[in-house]
Amino acid sequence: MVIIKNFLDKKFFNSFFNDLNSSSFPWFFRDHQVDDYDKPYFTHSFYNKRVTSSGFDSHIVPILEKLKCVQPVEIRANLVLNYNKHFTSAFHTDTKLKCKTAILYMNNCDGYTIIDDKEVKCEKNKIVIFDSTIKHAGVSQTNTEKRIVLNLNYFDLNE
Repeated sequence: MVIIKNFLDKKFFNSFFNDLNSSSFPWFFRDHQVDDYDKPYFTHSFYNKRVTSSGFDSHIVPILEKLKCVQPVEIRANLVLNYNKHFTSAFHTDTKLKCKTAILYMNNCDGYTIIDDKEVKCEKNKIVIFDSTIKHAGVSQTNTEKRIVLNLNYFDLNE
């Protein structure tokens, strides 16, 4: 597992963040995050099944270049609302493929991700990169209205 703080250029990051928080950015409701007992959330798909699925993918291309991505598998932004208590999603892998998973945190909050029994704090512009076969779980926040993460599954030069 690799953790990098201040992953993106501050100006680029802020532009992306502002678009994600714009009232015109399209978020889509999903009933649950992983399993049926999970809480609902909102998502925006940038790539799905290795094909672009968003008009906002200009934000994604520089991130993929920095990750040395040769082929995106699935890339989406996830927005979790405040449930007034920490809620942990089911442990899961995002794909059955052996590739890389990266989580880019878009805002600061007291939510976090559990990866290999390690808690990774949600700090804006921090990315965590790990093997896609490692199970992880997201934990919701209580101190902000929303928690936004960019979830990337991709092949890099080593895959």
